[in-house]
Amino acid sequence: STYAIARIVYTRAARLNPYSTRYRNFVETKQNQLKKLLDQSGQTKYQALQNQLSMAEQRLQAAKNQLVVAQQMGMTTDANPSLQLEQQTAALAQKRSQLKQLGQPSYIINDRTSNPGYAIFQSNAERVDILANVFPVLLFAIAALVSLTTMTRFVEEERIKIGTLKALGYSNLDTAKKFALFSLLSSSLGVAIGAAGGFFVLPKIIFQAYAANSTLSSFQEKFSWPLLLLTWLIAILCTTGAALWALHRDLQAQPAALLLPKPPKGGSRILLEHWHWLWNHFSFNYKVTMRNLFRYKSRALMTIFGVAGCTGLLVMGFGIRDSLSGISNIEYSRIIKYDLVAVQNNAAAAQSKQRLQTVLNDKNVKGHTGVYYQQLTKKAGDDHAVQQISMIVPQNQKSFTDYFAVKNRQTQKTLNLDDHGVVISEKLARLLNAKAGSTIRLKDDAGNWHSMKVSGIMEMYIGHYIVMSPQAYQYIFSQRYQVNAQLITLKKASRLQSLSRQLMQTGGVWGINQNVNNQRTIDNTMGSLNRVMIILIGMAALLALVVIYNLSNINVEERMRELSTIKVLGFYDQEVTLYIYRETVILSLIGILFGYLVGIGLHRFIILNLPPANAMFDPTMTLANFIASALIPAVITAGVAMMMHSKIKNVDMLDALSSVD
Repeated sequence: STYAIARIVYTRAARLNPYSTRYRNFVETKQNQLKKLLDQSGQTKYQALQNQLSMAEQRLQAAKNQLVVAQQMGMTTDANPSLQLEQQTAALAQKRSQLKQLGQPSYIINDRTSNPGYAIFQSNAERVDILANVFPVLLFAIAALVSLTTMTRFVEEERIKIGTLKALGYSNLDTAKKFALFSLLSSSLGVAIGAAGGFFVLPKIIFQAYAANSTLSSFQEKFSWPLLLLTWLIAILCTTGAALWALHRDLQAQPAALLLPKPPKGGSRILLEHWHWLWNHFSFNYKVTMRNLFRYKSRALMTIFGVAGCTGLLVMGFGIRDSLSGISNIEYSRIIKYDLVAVQNNAAAAQSKQRLQTVLNDKNVKGHTGVYYQQLTKKAGDDHAVQQISMIVPQNQKSFTDYFAVKNRQTQKTLNLDDHGVVISEKLARLLNAKAGSTIRLKDDAGNWHSMKVSGIMEMYIGHYIVMSPQAYQYIFSQRYQVNAQLITLKKASRLQSLSRQLMQTGGVWGINQNVNNQRTIDNTMGSLNRVMIILIGMAALLALVVIYNLSNINVEERMRELSTIKVLGFYDQEVTLYIYRETVILSLIGILFGYLVGIGLHRFIILNLPPANAMFDPTMTLANFIASALIPAVITAGVAMMMHSKIKNVDMLDALSSVD
């Protein structure tokens, strides 16, 4: 007959963004107001029950007095009224005891963020937002670099035609129209195709990757004119702007000079030649290669930057994938070793407690240990959101290590629980800017603040935890230590559900928390992020192919007369290819090394900002990550080299060397 749940809607909240700070502040204010009102209501209700019992006891006492008077006057000899009064007295005493055990009514007030699905959706949206601010900028920067190089080369290839048009009397404006129109059309077409993929195709693929483990089914496509116009302007700047900039130099020259082939860049002594101890050990071919590297500085820098950018994206992508993979397995096998937590009902009847003990001694239970468990809170993080912190106080520290690993992540050494300090999880330490020796303040369920000294920081990836000894608990909270939960490990995982039902049926347990549910939620979230990272890694690899092919092709085309000359001098086809491609290999290696530095920096930025406030990623980067990130551009470079070798081998030397006079 008494309602247990109330769902409350505020009119003003409906007009606010549910994920905004204004919404959170508004709801928090209402929660605090509601908490005070409910606490007052609880006190009133508790007092009313006490008054009812007191009145019943008074009526019972009056009945007893009347019975005594009647018996003294010899008006009754029936024992039934006396027996009934004794039974009623015992019943009232039992109710009084139950009321005392229950205490005042307590209320739990949750907002919508306590719904795991709601919180995960917000977390996923924020994670994609972070990636959207990093990946597109780098991808676009590398694409702009390629466009800039291509359009500059296009103008240089048309040098003789420009001279012809000027000699025929065409104005500079008429001559520039061809290049402006070509670059404008090509960039606009590229932006249109890219916008179609960026607004409609790629977001849907990423959404499907995220929604694979959820009940979200509808995808709303969003189109942004400001974003499209900004992208189009940058694309025009990198193509039309680059073409007109390169054309400006040629238009200043005389037609007679433009009608002649552009003379190759002259060589000069380089810094390495002054280091005789090193230079003298180079073969002739490598000396030529080193001089050519410094001879074409702009192309060398573009190759290095292009390969470094692609490699950096690959290192970051593979690194995030490594940081995501296996987190839940580490969390729930190496750190949290128990299978479930049973929160005890200490106010339960003796029979319920006995049934609970019988289930805990079941043959399917591998082991269990008593702890004191409580939820603490603290506002932390950039958005000052309320963080839920699980406090665990083990009854037996020695046996506790079989259920929960309190270790430092870097050293993997077990952290001791002293009599005054606490050990906190690593992500919580970051949010609170705490380290060993710092003092932190946390709030309990009753709204009381407690100061505690941090004695150590433990490895933990999901959730906020704080662990302390019973002595530290009594010192900090000024309360007697009492076990209120059991950490339980099973012999067979298949018995998890049936044992959970048995525990609840005993009546001695308030609730069950199964690690398998937490692990499934984490795996779904990490799996969604992992799919997105695979898509982004594929895009980075594709961009690496475009960069390396484009720069290699430009290098070969621009130096075709030079290659034909050394081919005429007797160089074999393989030697001719290596003559020019040895430079590309060296520049690619330099780009890969620089890419490692870029990738490490990006990876660190992402793993610090990508996880939600109650989680962290494994910052360790594996050797396989660097090998794979180098192997992809290396394989692409080798593939493009074979294509260029075929092109160089089939070149018509006489045609390439023929004079254009």
